[in-house]
Order: sequence, then structure tokens, then C-alpha cells
Amino acid sequence: MDFESNIKKIRAIYFLHGMVFFLPVAVLFWLANGLNMAKVMLLQSIYSIFIVAFQFPTGYFADVYGRKMSIFLGNLLYFLGIFVYSIGHNFFQFVIAEILLAIGFSFFSGADSALVYESLMELKREKEYKKVLGNLMFYGSTAAIIGTAIGGFIGKINLRLTLYAMLPFLFISILISLPLKEPKKKKRSKHERFFHDLKNTMKNKNVLFILIYFSLFGTLISGVLWFYQPYFKLCGIDVAYFGIIFAMFNIIQGLSYKYAHVIDEKINIEILLILMPIILSISYFLMSRFIFYFSFIFAFLQQFLRGSSEVILSDYLNKLVSSEIRASVLSVKNMLYRLLYASLLPILGYIADLYSLLFALKILGILSLFLIFLPLMIKFKYFGH
Repeated sequence: MDFESNIKKIRAIYFLHGMVFFLPVAVLFWLANGLNMAKVMLLQSIYSIFIVAFQFPTGYFADVYGRKMSIFLGNLLYFLGIFVYSIGHNFFQFVIAEILLAIGFSFFSGADSALVYESLMELKREKEYKKVLGNLMFYGSTAAIIGTAIGGFIGKINLRLTLYAMLPFLFISILISLPLKEPKKKKRSKHERFFHDLKNTMKNKNVLFILIYFSLFGTLISGVLWFYQPYFKLCGIDVAYFGIIFAMFNIIQGLSYKYAHVIDEKINIEILLILMPIILSISYFLMSRFIFYFSFIFAFLQQFLRGSSEVILSDYLNKLVSSEIRASVLSVKNMLYRLLYASLLPILGYIADLYSLLFALKILGILSLFLIFLPLMIKFKYFGH
């Protein structure tokens, strides 16, 4: 069936996007091209700011003009962003690349999960969404295991070669997105009706709560990403092994994607909302307190949470939102997350420069603990199943 084929094609795109050969040597590449850590952090802030700017318009585009076109444009712009990176040699050129990547991500994110959810609705299988989404992300993480492991060795030969190696995979993802079939459950909302429906949905206390929680947790768990490489160096790990460590991260993240539905079935959502920030906080404090060759194992907890939380919270949010505005609401979620991320990242970089990387990790641990007060304050009274 066409809608079954949609899921297979998105799965393939996730896998192709997972060939992130560049990731384990990204900071080294930027430094080798004349950037300092301040500019590295600024690049990531620019990326997030442009996602904030384009997240809602692209979500609206997906709801009104279709998920298929939005996914195609996202793949195309992502390819162009990596291409510009592969030929770039200075901060300005990297900014252009990050802008292309940000707009591409904005077109793709929200539209992909909306297409999957609505394809399952067409197949009368929407109850399988957590499992299907977890499997999709598992494929992406499996590819990332391969990509990061190989990327470390490619980077050892030539840092720029890691970018060239990604281009064929991204070009194939463009081709795969062309034959996607657009779900036709309902006529797309137009203009006044669209914004009326969106406004009413955003008044839903369940939706508002999960958007805020999702965004805050995503920000806190992503704040450490660009600290990993300097942290590995602090622990005395050779650069050649960075890719292997990132591959291990992706193995854990991939398994947590795949089995997140099992966790959700065993543990009540209200309890999970308190447990997740506690576990995240513990991982940050352990990293800041114990520094030895294998200290990166404490970050395994972060990878577990990164995968399972994405699936569980995404499923909960999808259940609360109607098809006509689903991509837009998911885009609002990503927009809030990116706005918070763009605000937090320069502060963390400043703290790391002014004090130390370990002190910045402690700050992340403290902030993570504060997140448990959000579900406690509302006493779960807005939750329903």
C-alpha cells in the first residue's frame, strides 16, 4: 500500500540522514578553519535562531500545501547546506551553510512525523505510532553508529572529506522523498480557519504543558552536545577514538528509540516526567565529579533519555492534536526548543570559558533538577489518558 510505502521511505531517509561522518570531528574542523570556541557556539546559536524564525512558517506550509513537498524541500536544503560546508573555509561561509541547514531542518521536522502519524491513520494503525516512530529513529541511530564510527577514521585522513562523504547519501534522500504519497484524511485548513484551530489547540492545557516541558527538557539534554569533544580531551582520550564513542552513544540512543514504547507501557507518564530530569541531572553531576579515561560512560544516561523522551513525548503530543494543524503544533514545539537552546548555548559557552567546562556541567545538572517542579506544580491534574 502507498501509505505503508510512506513509512518505508521515511525510514530510508532517516537512515541516510544518519550518515553523519562530520559529527565526531565537527569542532576540530571549525577550529582548523580559523574559528575559536566562541564562534563555534555562535554558529550553533545562528542555526537555532533561524530554526526559530522558520519553524512555524514551514509548519504552516506543511499543513496547507502538504507534508510531501515540505519533506522534499527539507531534504534539498539539507543537501545544499552540507555542500556549502564542504567548500567553505571561513566563518561567513559556514554561517550560510548553517542557515541552509536550519531552513532545511525546519521544512523536514514536524512534517515527517505528521506524515508518519497520518499514514498510520490511513492504515487504521495509529495506535502503533510510538513503536513505528521508535523504529524509524532506531534506523537513524543505527546509521549514525556507522557514520560516526567511520567518520572518526575519515577525519583522521582529512576533516573535509567527512563532508564530501555525506553528499551522496543526502542526494539519494532527495530522490526518495519525491514519490511520497500525501495523506488525505481531511481537507487542509486555510488561513482564518487554520489560525482559529491553532489558537484553540494552544489553549488546551495538556498541549501547552507538554510543549513547555518538551522544549525545556530538549534544551537541557542538548546543551552538552558541543562539550563532548573537549570533555573527551579532558579525559585524555585520543581523537581517533571520538567516532567510536559517538557510535556507542548512538547505539544506546537507537535502542532507547526502539524500546521507548515498552518503557511508556510499564511506567506511568506522570512518573516519567519526574524521573527523566532527575536521571539527566545525575548524569551531569557524575560527569563533572569523576574525570577519568572512561568518564564518557556517564553520558550514556543522556543518550538513553534523548531517544526515549523524544518518542514518548511526541506520541503524547500527537494524541492531543488534530491532523489539520499537527505539523504546525510540532513546529511550535521545535521553535520553542530552539529558542531556548539558542539562548542557553552562549551562556554555557561563556561559563565554560570564564570558569571551566566542569562547572558548566554542574550548572546543567542544577537546571535539570529544577525541571521536576513543572509537573509537580500542576499536580498532574491536566493529564488524562
